[in-house]
Amino acid sequence: MDSARREQIAAAIRAARRARGLTQEALAERINRTSASLSNLERAHALPSLDTLILIAEVLDVPISTLVEAQTTGRKSRSRIREENELIDLIRSLSSEQLRIARMQIDALNSMKK
Repeated sequence: MDSARREQIAAAIRAARRARGLTQEALAERINRTSASLSNLERAHALPSLDTLILIAEVLDVPISTLVEAQTTGRKSRSRIREENELIDLIRSLSSEQLRIARMQIDALNSMKK
């Protein structure tokens, strides 16, 4: 597996964990793994086994496809993947009103591209 794909899986796991407000230690405990092994997964130093991936998806209450689906917009740099996942984390923490305002701001940024 290429490094960009490995990084995408790592970033997806990290983003989903953060969105649930869990530390690496808390998630590792819930999936019966060490925090060091989870850290290796999130830094793309290792790939999760299918069993581990299923456990992570179950504990984080996300579809497994969220963790493994390839990006459809072409290859992205590691920094781009991290930035997108950090934004997703932030978005998930917003109130409904804050989310509405953020959407308007993003729409305004998109209109500037045109």
